[in-house]
Amino acid sequence: MKRRADLELHLTHEDEAFRAEVRAFLDECLPAGWGTLEYEGPRDEASRVEFQREWQRRLFEAGLVAIAWPKEYGGRDAGFVQQMIYDSEMARRRAPDPINRSAIAYIGPTIIQWGSDWQKGHFLPRILSGDDVWCQGFSEPGAGSDLAAIRTRAVLDGDEFVLTGQKVWTSKAHLADWCYVLARTDPSAPKHEGLSCFLVDMRTPGITVRPLRQISGRSEFNEVFFDEVRVPRRCLVGEQNAGWRIANSTLRYERAGLSRTSRIERRLEILVALAREITVDEKPRWEDPIVREHLARFAVRVEALRNLAARANAASLRGASPGPEVSIAKLLTSELDQAMADYAMDLAGPYAALVRGSPHALKGGNVPLSYLIMRAATIGGGTSEIQRNVIAERVLGLPRSSGTGK
Repeated sequence: MKRRADLELHLTHEDEAFRAEVRAFLDECLPAGWGTLEYEGPRDEASRVEFQREWQRRLFEAGLVAIAWPKEYGGRDAGFVQQMIYDSEMARRRAPDPINRSAIAYIGPTIIQWGSDWQKGHFLPRILSGDDVWCQGFSEPGAGSDLAAIRTRAVLDGDEFVLTGQKVWTSKAHLADWCYVLARTDPSAPKHEGLSCFLVDMRTPGITVRPLRQISGRSEFNEVFFDEVRVPRRCLVGEQNAGWRIANSTLRYERAGLSRTSRIERRLEILVALAREITVDEKPRWEDPIVREHLARFAVRVEALRNLAARANAASLRGASPGPEVSIAKLLTSELDQAMADYAMDLAGPYAALVRGSPHALKGGNVPLSYLIMRAATIGGGTSEIQRNVIAERVLGLPRSSGTGK
């Protein structure tokens, strides 16, 4: 199964040179055997984290981190075409994510849009280099889908805010140096008002992190408790009580990042490789016309999403905050991502039961692991139900559903 290399883009000499640069970097820096079914990669969390740190360091040194960021903040001012080239080449080689993927995708852009000069100068270089690892403290018990219902409080005391409350489902909090936190600074205001955003040092006294064990056996998610944590006033993002508007721009950046199709392009390549490798009655499953039809349907959806995601990301590449349209791309991308992980289990057949450590496990046991991890694809970054509400109300202009957040 062949896939188009460049979305039929009209490339200039500069674009061709950039593509050659990315390819040369990947040829030089990816480990031997990377992207093949035989390559297992780092197995334990400590090794995976160190691998991602080193990968981001190499991207940073090559000037290939956050290429769409403005040059003054460490990016390249890359336009739409070069971003699509970058995403396509990374997907083609199944390149790993940098350790600060989320901070690059939406925390950094939020600081660029709303942060003070000091925040931009201090935090952005360390986000790009990976010197500081970030997490995001938005969701709380009882305030997941309805984000405006958060109860974490921040009370101004002189030149500091005193932060008290709990966050949950906080990815990488157990590894993070800093946390981007949404808290209530005016409890008397309507729930969508009186909120503020903060940049919180995770080494501050009063912070407790408790990892949550997931169905996959991993513990990327955490509970985070803030017990009278003192946050300097200079770590307030934007104006006090303007947090709802700022947080919504962050969520749009996040959904724009999640809608990028490099992950599902990689998954499609893996599905095709599995179909060629797995045999039934000594025939590769690739030769089964029903299997080929399934793969063709996935390929069509991936191609459609590449174009949809390109449109959704175009606004941010023009320097504007992404609009509610990114919810369409995020919704369809996450649901397709999940569907392909499900189908990999079907392709694997009896091998789908073999997890990491089993001598005959396919792809080092990553097929069932990916299936379990992808259960969260339609939850993270805003549930599919929330995305449908956003699309209905803000894109289609339908009446607001009762009981839903803004």
